[in-house]
Amino acid sequence: MSVGIPDVLRIPAFRRVWLASVASNGGTWLQAVAAGWLVWELTGSAVVVGALALAYRAPALLFSTWGGKIADRHDWRAVGIITFLVQALGALALAILFWTGHITVPVIFAATIVIGIGFAFGLPSVLALVPALVPVGRLQDAVALNAVGINVARMVGPMIGGVVLAFAGAAWCFLLNAVSFLALVIALALIPRLNQGSRVPKRLRAAVSYVVHDRAARRLLVGMSVFMLFAGPVQELAPVVVQRVGGGPVALGLLLGAMGTGALMGAWALTTLSGRGLPRHISISVATLGFGLALGVVAVSPWLGLTIAGMVVAGGFWIWLPTLTNAAIQMSSPSELLGRMLGFYQLSVIAPIAVGSVVFGWIAQRIGIGWSLGVATLCLVGWGAWTLFNPVPEIDRDIRTIRN
Repeated sequence: MSVGIPDVLRIPAFRRVWLASVASNGGTWLQAVAAGWLVWELTGSAVVVGALALAYRAPALLFSTWGGKIADRHDWRAVGIITFLVQALGALALAILFWTGHITVPVIFAATIVIGIGFAFGLPSVLALVPALVPVGRLQDAVALNAVGINVARMVGPMIGGVVLAFAGAAWCFLLNAVSFLALVIALALIPRLNQGSRVPKRLRAAVSYVVHDRAARRLLVGMSVFMLFAGPVQELAPVVVQRVGGGPVALGLLLGAMGTGALMGAWALTTLSGRGLPRHISISVATLGFGLALGVVAVSPWLGLTIAGMVVAGGFWIWLPTLTNAAIQMSSPSELLGRMLGFYQLSVIAPIAVGSVVFGWIAQRIGIGWSLGVATLCLVGWGAWTLFNPVPEIDRDIRTIRN
């Protein structure tokens, strides 16, 4: 056995998909840096910058549950290939339009919406694919490693994006994002066709009923929604934060990369503490409180260095929420509802960020980014404290308890 290589990465199909996902997530951050900076330069409006996040995530408001239904009825691999190709075309269109001198704010928004539609329809299938690629005993390791990969991309992608944007231009950020989507298409194409889902009922009613009547599912989805509503805007409004402390494109990349750096440290801390018996339902509350306090530092900081330090700590707690929530849903949901439950999970992540970015962008436009993030801080700390004193231990259920 080689030292330092997680056992789950020894599974060839999962390893290929994981590596391609890291590349694709990195490409997404290159595009986010370039598009956000372009919109800020063209408009000078925090509201419009926040609205760009809504353009990317608004399709999730409409299509996440449909994406879950598709995941429960069709080949996950094929759905992923089609939706990643759509996203690649959207990114390529932005690169071409920039090079030809036709880039405008409406064009950026239109292409972003197209990419968001592909993302909304495809993510439940890609998430549901993980249990099909790894043994049940390795599922939590695979989910955790996926979260680490996302945050490796979060650390490296924005920094590379800032450098590419500063020295090569936005078009190259868009082009590299398109290429990164193609890496995932190739990885999925190498997986044999999966014939699952045709026996599953078409309606969402069963999944909705499960969420309504299951206390753990309710707390997980509501908790994720609340967290993303108040925590997500700090990333989308990062160009405004950077402008306040006197930074440029490279500083923007460093600021966003700081969250990824913190997330890697947070992933290690979560693994260590979980191994020592820290319950999942307690970890979620602690992470909410920790992120809220770190966000407070970003809200009041007048210096780039202190702001970056606050983002590192925030990133350390950020990774806990999606890792723990995703793992809990995959390990406790009935198999016939898994795609739709992951669709609800996607909705609980994407939709609140979209709404929160617009709302807090509007607040920042009127009373300043510091006050805007300060309001979010108070809400996160309040929610985290309430959940800590009103725990739901059922969140720690194991998949085998439900499915055996």
